[in-house]
Amino acid sequence: MKAYELYRLLSTEEIDALVLWACEDEEIPDKIAGAVLTYRRIPLKRLERLPEETRKAYVRRTLRDRQAADLALFVLSGALLRGQPTLIATFLEALGLPHDGPNLTSEGEVPEPAAKKLKAAVDGLLKEFPERDAAIYLHAFAAQPDVSWPALDERLRTDPKLAIEDRSSV
Repeated sequence: MKAYELYRLLSTEEIDALVLWACEDEEIPDKIAGAVLTYRRIPLKRLERLPEETRKAYVRRTLRDRQAADLALFVLSGALLRGQPTLIATFLEALGLPHDGPNLTSEGEVPEPAAKKLKAAVDGLLKEFPERDAAIYLHAFAAQPDVSWPALDERLRTDPKLAIEDRSSV
Protein backbone atom coordinates (compact mmCIF):
# COMPACT_ATOMS: atom_id res chain seq x y z
CA MET A 1 0.00 0.00 0.00
CA LYS A 2 1.36 3.39 -0.97
CA ALA A 3 1.52 6.16 1.63
CA TYR A 4 -1.14 8.24 -0.14
CA GLU A 5 -3.45 5.20 -0.08
CA LEU A 6 -2.79 4.82 3.63
CA TYR A 7 -3.71 8.48 4.21
CA ARG A 8 -7.01 7.79 2.43
CA LEU A 9 -7.90 5.34 5.22
CA LEU A 10 -6.96 7.58 8.14
CA SER A 11 -9.28 9.86 10.05
CA THR A 12 -8.93 13.62 10.03
CA GLU A 13 -7.53 13.51 13.56
CA GLU A 14 -5.00 10.81 12.68
CA ILE A 15 -3.71 12.76 9.68
CA ASP A 16 -3.55 15.99 11.67
CA ALA A 17 -1.51 14.23 14.39
CA LEU A 18 0.87 12.75 11.81
CA VAL A 19 1.36 16.15 10.18
CA LEU A 20 2.09 17.75 13.55
CA TRP A 21 4.69 15.09 14.34
CA ALA A 22 6.24 15.45 10.88
CA CYS A 23 6.40 19.23 11.17
CA GLU A 24 8.83 18.88 14.09
CA ASP A 25 11.36 18.50 11.24
CA GLU A 26 12.12 22.04 10.07
CA GLU A 27 12.04 21.26 6.35
CA ILE A 28 8.71 19.44 6.22
CA PRO A 29 6.32 22.40 6.68
CA ASP A 30 7.80 24.15 3.63
CA LYS A 31 7.54 20.97 1.56
CA ILE A 32 3.90 20.51 2.57
CA ALA A 33 3.06 24.14 1.83
CA GLY A 34 4.78 23.97 -1.54
CA ALA A 35 2.87 20.83 -2.46
CA VAL A 36 -0.46 22.34 -1.44
CA LEU A 37 0.27 25.41 -3.56
CA THR A 38 1.35 23.26 -6.51
CA TYR A 39 -1.19 20.44 -6.47
CA ARG A 40 -4.19 22.48 -5.35
CA ARG A 41 -3.20 25.44 -7.56
CA ILE A 42 -3.84 27.96 -4.85
CA PRO A 43 -1.99 31.27 -4.82
CA LEU A 44 0.07 31.81 -1.67
CA LYS A 45 -1.77 35.01 -0.73
CA ARG A 46 -5.11 33.22 -0.91
CA LEU A 47 -3.85 30.25 1.12
CA GLU A 48 -2.56 32.56 3.83
CA ARG A 49 -5.99 34.17 4.21
CA LEU A 50 -7.89 30.90 4.50
CA PRO A 51 -9.07 29.75 7.93
CA GLU A 52 -6.80 27.22 9.63
CA GLU A 53 -9.27 24.36 9.25
CA THR A 54 -9.52 24.99 5.51
CA ARG A 55 -5.72 24.97 5.18
CA LYS A 56 -5.60 21.68 7.10
CA ALA A 57 -8.22 20.23 4.75
CA TYR A 58 -6.03 21.18 1.77
CA VAL A 59 -3.06 19.45 3.42
CA ARG A 60 -5.10 16.29 4.03
CA ARG A 61 -6.39 16.31 0.45
CA THR A 62 -2.85 16.75 -0.88
CA LEU A 63 -1.45 13.87 1.20
CA ARG A 64 -4.23 11.62 -0.15
CA ASP A 65 -3.44 12.58 -3.75
CA ARG A 66 -1.58 10.12 -5.98
CA GLN A 67 0.32 13.03 -7.55
CA ALA A 68 1.86 13.76 -4.15
CA ALA A 69 2.93 10.15 -3.50
CA ASP A 70 6.54 11.08 -2.72
CA LEU A 71 5.47 13.84 -0.34
CA ALA A 72 2.99 11.51 1.38
CA LEU A 73 5.72 8.95 2.05
CA PHE A 74 8.17 11.64 3.18
CA VAL A 75 5.66 13.15 5.62
CA LEU A 76 4.50 9.76 6.90
CA SER A 77 8.09 8.62 7.47
CA GLY A 78 8.98 11.84 9.26
CA ALA A 79 5.86 11.63 11.39
CA LEU A 80 6.48 8.06 12.48
CA LEU A 81 10.13 8.74 13.29
CA ARG A 82 9.05 11.49 15.67
CA GLY A 83 5.78 10.03 16.95
CA GLN A 84 6.59 6.33 17.22
CA PRO A 85 10.35 6.05 17.87
CA THR A 86 10.01 3.25 20.43
CA LEU A 87 7.82 1.15 18.14
CA ILE A 88 10.27 1.57 15.25
CA ALA A 89 13.35 0.85 17.36
CA THR A 90 11.66 -2.24 18.80
CA PHE A 91 10.98 -3.57 15.29
CA LEU A 92 14.47 -2.84 13.98
CA GLU A 93 16.06 -4.36 17.09
CA ALA A 94 13.96 -7.53 16.80
CA LEU A 95 15.14 -7.92 13.22
CA GLY A 96 18.77 -7.26 14.10
CA LEU A 97 18.97 -4.39 11.61
CA PRO A 98 21.64 -1.75 12.29
CA HIS A 99 19.96 1.31 13.77
CA ASP A 100 20.34 4.31 16.01
CA GLY A 101 17.03 4.51 17.83
CA PRO A 102 14.32 4.67 15.17
CA ASN A 103 16.79 5.37 12.34
CA LEU A 104 18.35 2.69 10.17
CA THR A 105 22.09 3.28 9.99
CA SER A 106 22.70 1.38 6.75
CA GLU A 107 22.25 2.81 3.28
CA GLY A 108 20.68 1.17 0.26
CA GLU A 109 18.47 -1.87 -0.08
CA VAL A 110 17.35 -3.32 3.26
CA PRO A 111 17.84 -7.10 3.07
CA GLU A 112 14.81 -9.21 3.88
CA PRO A 113 15.26 -11.14 7.12
CA ALA A 114 14.47 -14.80 7.54
CA ALA A 115 10.72 -15.45 7.56
CA LYS A 116 10.79 -16.75 11.14
CA LYS A 117 12.60 -13.65 12.40
CA LEU A 118 10.22 -11.34 10.54
CA LYS A 119 7.19 -13.18 11.93
CA ALA A 120 8.56 -12.88 15.47
CA ALA A 121 9.28 -9.15 15.01
CA VAL A 122 5.78 -8.43 13.69
CA ASP A 123 4.15 -10.56 16.38
CA GLY A 124 6.21 -8.72 19.01
CA LEU A 125 4.97 -5.34 17.75
CA LEU A 126 1.37 -6.54 17.82
CA LYS A 127 1.77 -7.68 21.43
CA GLU A 128 3.56 -4.60 22.70
CA PHE A 129 1.84 -1.77 20.79
CA PRO A 130 -1.71 -0.95 19.66
CA GLU A 131 -2.53 -2.97 16.53
CA ARG A 132 -3.43 0.11 14.47
CA ASP A 133 -0.12 1.84 15.32
CA ALA A 134 1.84 -1.29 14.42
CA ALA A 135 -0.13 -1.76 11.21
CA ILE A 136 0.35 1.84 10.07
CA TYR A 137 4.08 1.64 10.73
CA LEU A 138 4.49 -1.72 8.98
CA HIS A 139 2.58 -0.52 5.92
CA ALA A 140 4.73 2.62 5.84
CA PHE A 141 7.91 0.54 6.27
CA ALA A 142 6.91 -1.77 3.41
CA ALA A 143 6.25 1.28 1.20
CA GLN A 144 9.85 2.50 1.52
CA PRO A 145 11.73 2.32 -1.80
CA ASP A 146 14.62 0.40 -0.20
CA VAL A 147 12.36 -2.33 1.21
CA SER A 148 11.24 -5.19 -0.99
CA TRP A 149 10.13 -7.91 1.38
CA PRO A 150 7.60 -10.32 -0.17
CA ALA A 151 7.00 -12.06 3.19
CA LEU A 152 6.05 -8.76 4.85
CA ASP A 153 3.87 -7.76 1.90
CA GLU A 154 2.05 -11.09 2.14
CA ARG A 155 1.54 -10.73 5.90
CA LEU A 156 0.19 -7.20 5.46
CA ARG A 157 -2.28 -8.49 2.84
CA THR A 158 -3.48 -11.51 4.80
CA ASP A 159 -3.28 -10.77 8.54
CA PRO A 160 -6.53 -9.17 9.77
CA LYS A 161 -4.64 -7.58 12.69
CA LEU A 162 -2.60 -5.61 10.14
CA ALA A 163 -5.54 -4.46 8.04
CA ILE A 164 -6.06 -0.72 8.19
CA GLU A 165 -9.69 -0.02 8.99
CA ASP A 166 -11.07 2.84 6.91
CA ARG A 167 -11.68 5.76 9.26
CA SER A 168 -11.62 8.45 6.57
CA SER A 169 -15.24 9.42 7.20
CA VAL A 170 -14.56 10.02 10.89
